[in-house]
Amino acid sequence: MSYNFLLKIEKQKNTLSLLQDGTLRGMKEWEEGRDMGKRLFQGMAELLKENNLQARDIGQFEIDSDMKENYTSMRIAETVKRVYTFGVTFSRSREESQ
Repeated sequence: MSYNFLLKIEKQKNTLSLLQDGTLRGMKEWEEGRDMGKRLFQGMAELLKENNLQARDIGQFEIDSDMKENYTSMRIAETVKRVYTFGVTFSRSREESQ
């Protein structure tokens, strides 16, 4: 089974979806504001908990948006994605080496 996060960033709202092999397993929405990092981390944690998953169970983190790359929420989302992906990859490599 493959689980993925999909973050849709729009002018008025943001939507974080958890997909399992392309099927929606859960979703969190919030209005666009000055709290993208906080709301994104909260949404990720809630979706993982609701589905009894660990961070390492997520195979991919995708961002879908028509917003410009210099849009603050886009920059924050990209940073969260990179850090999350790095952390999961590091965790998996540690598990495999033990």
